[in-house]
Amino acid sequence: MWITLTPRLKKGLEIVEQLENSKFRQLVSHICQGLHSESDKIFSEDEEEKLMLSLNLKKENLSLLLDTITFVYTQAGFSMVESAEMESFMKSCFGISDDKISIFVNTWTTYSQQIIEVLRRKSVFPNQVHDINWSFNIQASSPAHAADNKPVLLLQLNTTGESKPLTVEMDKPSLSDLYENLEKIQRQLDALN
Repeated sequence: MWITLTPRLKKGLEIVEQLENSKFRQLVSHICQGLHSESDKIFSEDEEEKLMLSLNLKKENLSLLLDTITFVYTQAGFSMVESAEMESFMKSCFGISDDKISIFVNTWTTYSQQIIEVLRRKSVFPNQVHDINWSFNIQASSPAHAADNKPVLLLQLNTTGESKPLTVEMDKPSLSDLYENLEKIQRQLDALN
């Protein structure tokens, strides 16, 4: 499953369903064009005001609508969803008309490659790890209880935007979990290439 249907997403899809197809098509196309540019904000304040009037929506509903459409396409991009898979999932789970699904899918077909390419280059988080230091220690309760020694890894992550490094202490099970998760991440990154 490439997207989770949260209560917020469902509410956003209810707003999608209320829109005229021609206006929805233009809106989705504009959002996708904005997503494949590297700009952070797709609409200016003035454009949002015009959208509220054109779509007859309150500010909070417009924000939810824009967030919903953006979320659908970014999740599709992160998961590299094929158009047929998107259509099938939307028909079974989204609860919106076939016309709206068709608009979502056709626009995805047009812009998916550009959106995926931008998402590959874009960092999700402003702070990034730029250096890692580590040390390995053995905690011993006493020389008489040497069998109770516990290996501990101290991992120090230096990040951009932070003056103090983040230090993490891990025992063997925690380190194994971290390693398994890093392998999963690596497989997903490899799938992007």
